[in-house]
Amino acid sequence: MSEGEGTTFMQWRERSQTEVRDDRPKMRALMITAAIVVVIGIVVGSLFLLLS
Repeated sequence: MSEGEGTTFMQWRERSQTEVRDDRPKMRALMITAAIVVVIGIVVGSLFLLLS
């Protein structure tokens, strides 16, 4: 990302949080669910590798 685009990471994060808060509670729930699935996958994968 170049600085000339005019959108800093902080602005992008702020905008995405605002959009989620205003428009898409389902999207927020989906993202939380996806994060939980990823964490569980990492834990299960780690245990599998440790036990194998």
